[in-house]
Amino acid sequence: MKLNKYTLLFYMLFIFSSCDENDLGTNIGTEDPLETQANILNGTWNLEPLLEKPSIKDVTPVTKDGMEVQVFKDMTLTISEGSAVGGIYSTLNTYDDKVWPSSGSWTFQNNDKDKILRSDDISMSIFAEVIHNYAQPKVYTLRTSFTTTEGTKEIKWVFNFKRQCSSPFNEGC
Repeated sequence: MKLNKYTLLFYMLFIFSSCDENDLGTNIGTEDPLETQANILNGTWNLEPLLEKPSIKDVTPVTKDGMEVQVFKDMTLTISEGSAVGGIYSTLNTYDDKVWPSSGSWTFQNNDKDKILRSDDISMSIFAEVIHNYAQPKVYTLRTSFTTTEGTKEIKWVFNFKRQCSSPFNEGC
């Protein structure tokens, strides 16, 4: 049986058109943004000035109502077991357990990757990103902002954390 090129083209089009969209790999690369964000958050974060980020107005590590605060300067934040449903955290050298408790859990608030709710009912806005110069190790930045109360007064806190990978190619950092 001899097939001409038009008959062959017809059969090929028929085969491809009968495939289900999922068979063609349309779901390749779709990731849960909460899972992605949780993976970024996992790790140990240090309070350091964000000198690499001139676009961030407050480059100081900690501000309280817009004023720089030094008492948290030695604090570290470790986030672990992070997933789309949340995770746990711990702090070392925290100055005030009402601002940052020594440990607790967190969840994404309203399924928003930029909002977390700590187990002490503090709602936090977060902004996490990677500063990646290809010849340098990756630097992750995490900006958290939240409000606490002292009596009837609300106090706005901003913490600028950063962590650095050991290698520019370390995806698991």
